[in-house]
Amino acid sequence: TVGGSGGSAFTALRTLRLFRVLNKLANRWPAFRILLKAMVSTAVSLNYWLVLFFLLIFILALMFMSFFKRQLHFDDPDGLVIAASQGEAWCAGTEHETNVAYRQDCIPRAHFDTFLWSVVTVFQIMTGENWNWIMYSGMAANHWAYAVVFILVIVF
Repeated sequence: TVGGSGGSAFTALRTLRLFRVLNKLANRWPAFRILLKAMVSTAVSLNYWLVLFFLLIFILALMFMSFFKRQLHFDDPDGLVIAASQGEAWCAGTEHETNVAYRQDCIPRAHFDTFLWSVVTVFQIMTGENWNWIMYSGMAANHWAYAVVFILVIVF
């Protein structure tokens, strides 16, 4: 069972029956068939764009890691007061903690310490979700001139 719900994992495959319904609708409704063909051809033509998009995310993630790795450590994750653990892997004063979650209290969710979180944070910047807080964090951690890098990512 998946998630302890009592059903099998194959229950999720029942959603594929939706394609049968779409096929029957397309056979009876010619305008809908044209619309579906246009959607499929658009999705196929987006392949090269998606490759470029993921390449850009990869390059930006590596670039931001080189600029801000272990730099976005703050005393309060909601504030911009730089912590004493700036440049270290863990928060200062948490050496006695055995749980990793407590050792990351000074690190905000959007950071560039690891490659995975760097990719997630770059995607967050590109989608415009709270990108200004990440920009202000980067400015507080290093220099106000880093705002230009964030604005270039948003514009381009």
